[in-house]
Amino acid sequence: MTNTEKALEKEDAGASTSGRVLRKAGRLEHFFDARSRLNLTGYVVVCARYTHTSGTPLSRSILFAALEHTIRNNVVLAARFAPASPDAGVWVALPRVDLNRVVTLVDKDRADLPTLLEEFFAQPVDFSEDMPQWRLVVLRDGTMVFAYDHTVGDGQSGSAFHHNLLASLRSVHDTPSEHSGIVSSLPQDATLTPALEDAIDTTAPFFMLARMAVQSAFPFIDRKKGKAWSGHPLQQPVTLITRVRLLEYTPDQALNLRKVSRDHKATLTSTVHTLALIILSRLIYAQPANKKYKHIHTYIPMSIRRFTGAPPSAICNHVSVHNTYHALFRPAPGPTISEETFPWDRAAALTATLRRKLPKSPREIGLFKYLSGKYTEYLVGRLSKPRTAGLEVSNLGAFPEPPTKEGDDIQWRIEEMFFVQADATLGAAVKVNPVGNAAGGLGISITWGEGAVDDEFAEEFVKAFDEGLRTLAQ
Repeated sequence: MTNTEKALEKEDAGASTSGRVLRKAGRLEHFFDARSRLNLTGYVVVCARYTHTSGTPLSRSILFAALEHTIRNNVVLAARFAPASPDAGVWVALPRVDLNRVVTLVDKDRADLPTLLEEFFAQPVDFSEDMPQWRLVVLRDGTMVFAYDHTVGDGQSGSAFHHNLLASLRSVHDTPSEHSGIVSSLPQDATLTPALEDAIDTTAPFFMLARMAVQSAFPFIDRKKGKAWSGHPLQQPVTLITRVRLLEYTPDQALNLRKVSRDHKATLTSTVHTLALIILSRLIYAQPANKKYKHIHTYIPMSIRRFTGAPPSAICNHVSVHNTYHALFRPAPGPTISEETFPWDRAAALTATLRRKLPKSPREIGLFKYLSGKYTEYLVGRLSKPRTAGLEVSNLGAFPEPPTKEGDDIQWRIEEMFFVQADATLGAAVKVNPVGNAAGGLGISITWGEGAVDDEFAEEFVKAFDEGLRTLAQ
């Protein structure tokens, strides 16, 4: 059975729409659903460590009570995507959510997190019809791993979940003695955040369509493509195996990074992107066979919530992407990175480009219209082609702290956070994912799919990137 046939079989198996239909799904949601059902991508993960001022560990009953409150206020957590073809999928409300099946408590702590995440990413997304499309793994030190199908939400939706859960924990004043774990009798008037295509105009202009048609018919026109590094070819067979490395920076270091970036008309995103290009250039050109490469194609996801009106607490897919070629550094600055030798002109130029491109970025999503619902066929067709990108930098930004009133007794807080994504087969060779935590610190995950690059290459990248960023943060 081919990959296409397997995916269509899964769609048929999950196509039941029994239950209240919340709304029709958008094209971007259909695309993410097709990727997940083909096992081309695993869960998206945002981790946060919760602490109480008393040092009291989080009990099962308090957690379940807070989760019930969170679910009742975010109906997408009690819903599932019911696919149909073409572009006819819908979101369906579940009659109940069994937290005993959704939540897993494990006797591990922060030190075990990279291994735990690698094991978790190796599991395909669970599309059981009686389950929502998210899971929560709770570690003994209060770390919560919120894992969700990309169809449910974008990266910032992971931060939104923790925003909502933290607010719910702070609202639990009478400690429940017990909780069955069953959340039922859900609000019948609850609605989902609109699909991206219903929240903003995503119409792709004619010149974009013409450019894509010409590039598809005459691929040799794209002269940079043949000279762009993108790691190893796409893995066959497809894989979910993902390597995960986690880096942490203190609030002072994070503050210094943001300040030095602003001083040079850059942002944290463009600084991280530029540093990653320096390190990759150094590693790529260290291998004589790679001298032919001159560019690297990179992805930078961009939130468009400011245009759609979706608040920081919303769990939805309101995101677009900036993707383009960047010249590799030849020679690469270094070997020691410093504020004086860092190529701030490249970082500042990227910042200006992202600001200019952001308002028009929704039209990139509009191109999905011209797949005519054939997402599975499109994705399977990509498996026979070279990897598209060598680098992705996806920055979730600062954690959206829930609002408080003067005099509130704040007992629950969030400390460390990490944003981690897999996308092992079709994704960029190397992915760098920063997120700011509520304490002002910074967590960065670096991931790569098994076979996307050599592990030794990736480990050297992680080491040099960490050293470079810490130097800039001094």
